[in-house]
Amino acid sequence: MREVVKLIDRYGAIYDERWRDLGYGQTHDDLQQQLDALEDEVRQRTRLAYDIAQKLGQDVLAANIGERQEGAHGGHPWQQARKAIMELIAILSQREELAEIIGPFGPRLETAELHPVIWEAAARLWDDGHHRAAVQTAATALEGKLQAIAGPAVAGETLASLFSTTAPTADSPRLRLRGIDPDSKTGKSAHEGASAMVRGAFLAVRNLVSHPGWPEPGHAEGLEMIAVLSFVAHLVDRADLTRSPTTKDQAPL
Repeated sequence: MREVVKLIDRYGAIYDERWRDLGYGQTHDDLQQQLDALEDEVRQRTRLAYDIAQKLGQDVLAANIGERQEGAHGGHPWQQARKAIMELIAILSQREELAEIIGPFGPRLETAELHPVIWEAAARLWDDGHHRAAVQTAATALEGKLQAIAGPAVAGETLASLFSTTAPTADSPRLRLRGIDPDSKTGKSAHEGASAMVRGAFLAVRNLVSHPGWPEPGHAEGLEMIAVLSFVAHLVDRADLTRSPTTKDQAPL
């Protein structure tokens, strides 16, 4: 991003020179052509800084970078963006320095990106520190989402039949992941994996955390469990419902 700052400084120098010419009532076509060419380049290059600022949650800096604004007293229109980019560079430098001291930050799990059905069920209990109850409630929400497709008679790990590679029957619909041929080798393994994920969500998450002998999950473990449930819910959203041709029409889900 320092190259963007240098580009803006180059733009500013030409802008100031043009401004001085205009101050004497003159026009300078050559300078104006240079500014017009640099204008497009600056706009394109600042886009990267804008995206980085947004990714870091620096909304104010992003707004300042993205807004081209004429400066006071003839100041060039990218002055505000330059200042914001310099602040962004400082933030990134501090993060790099901190990473050298304590090690890399690594990926972060954002709760806002979890499946809304799962996180909304768990959020209040989670915020109150009841991690076990939050996971259990999230698992119940997942079960309800799956039962809305399979029917209330199917529960827990048996809901894995929704992703079975066998054909649907009158009493047992199927979910087919979009964009994958279910009859291909990849399709079969993908659906077998999705079926195993459903079983794991109930056997290794809900049942485990509900066992009296299992300790109260900590923050990291509880969030990992909820993430498993969230992933299964996302798989359901990425699948189409397939029913047996003999199944009577039902109301849409």
